[in-house]
Amino acid sequence: MTAPQVGAGAGAEEPRRARIPLICPRCGREQRVVPGGPDRAVRVVHAGTGREACEPGDLATAPDDVG
Repeated sequence: MTAPQVGAGAGAEEPRRARIPLICPRCGREQRVVPGGPDRAVRVVHAGTGREACEPGDLATAPDDVG
């Protein structure tokens, strides 16, 4: 048998975790996750534009993948 947890009740909130930003591997800009629904898949879009595709100007200035 387990004891009840302190603070676990109707008003208890889960502690906030630090958010790790999503960075586009193609252009280096920040991205965010748009939740899906029953008929839609989860999407990852650029935070500034709300689009999945990179802006053409961002691709021109993206750092080269050297390695």
